[in-house]
Amino acid sequence: MTPGSPVRLVPGPRRRSSNLVILLLVIIALLWSLVFHQNIGRGLHVTLDDIRDPLDAIVNNTLGFEKIFAISPAQRLDRRDAVVLASSATGFHVDFIDGLILDEDSAKFLFPARMRMLCRDGIASALILEDDVDWDINLKMQLKGLALGSQQIPKINAPERNATTDSPYGDSWDVLWIGHCGMKCNSSSPVQVMPHDITAMPSRYLPPYLYDAPAGTGNNVRMTCIIEKAACSAAYAITYGASQKILAALTRLTDADNLDFPDLLSELCDNGSLECYSSYPSLVGRWKRGRREEYSSDNDQEAVDRQMSHSSGVMYSTLGNIEHILGGECTVRASIDDAIVPELNPDLFEVPHSFLQWTDKKGGHERAL
Repeated sequence: MTPGSPVRLVPGPRRRSSNLVILLLVIIALLWSLVFHQNIGRGLHVTLDDIRDPLDAIVNNTLGFEKIFAISPAQRLDRRDAVVLASSATGFHVDFIDGLILDEDSAKFLFPARMRMLCRDGIASALILEDDVDWDINLKMQLKGLALGSQQIPKINAPERNATTDSPYGDSWDVLWIGHCGMKCNSSSPVQVMPHDITAMPSRYLPPYLYDAPAGTGNNVRMTCIIEKAACSAAYAITYGASQKILAALTRLTDADNLDFPDLLSELCDNGSLECYSSYPSLVGRWKRGRREEYSSDNDQEAVDRQMSHSSGVMYSTLGNIEHILGGECTVRASIDDAIVPELNPDLFEVPHSFLQWTDKKGGHERAL
């Protein structure tokens, strides 16, 4: 090559190899970054699942159960409307089971059919309501409190019990009897005590109960325990295993047996076939609907309907406050005049403080929950 002639630069093989190496390193870095961030996200998700409060499942649209059913005759649209209205205001979904009873004999077929359906469909847990019930607008928080008890009570006598469970209510229960007209705690059961529950109706305002109140109850005190007896079946939750045992017991009944369903369920709780939990006072009450009569004007009729229709056994009645709720008001009114909190904002209500009480050979014990 002579001096002054144009020079042409041609990349050599070594320069090409360097570029390929750099490109390959960039691709590897991008792939590593993508995989790293995916793993971080996946790890964060697992961590959130681990720290999430299992009681949060109770605020879903089935209250922590697989299904919620209300038993109601198809022709009682007024009662079905009330259940739908109250459940929508509280934030859960109800399916209906036809409950037409024409006579005493047909009632004998209703309860086996109900249990048969639960067994056949393999429903893990179901809450069953009667169609004339009412409940506190704070029901979800009340059920969280109940779940604390049903989780912890069995651990007193069996501390090695596995805490892992698919149910926010624990793995010990067969029946949660949340709507009753009287219950009796098992004498050997630890008791969960909420000494300052403003949703617990004072005893003087409760409807007649068939059993005496548990020892230690008082105004605005709520207790949860394993029960040996209860009366009335306004609301109860059962597991799949419990539905099998109840169906088996129903099939053993003879024509001479004169047991209605609440009596049979109570007997299974009493003899140890089922582990049953309940709360005193009852979490679910009744809605007493006023009867329509002839009045001179629509306004008179509405006034009398409101006066005659009322809740029984519930402090902050959902149906009793439905106009306030649908009107967008922040507060609900208590069902009694001398309530500790006459008006309550449900958004501010939290699960009350509670503790366990039990007695063993060493004496009496208490433990905060």
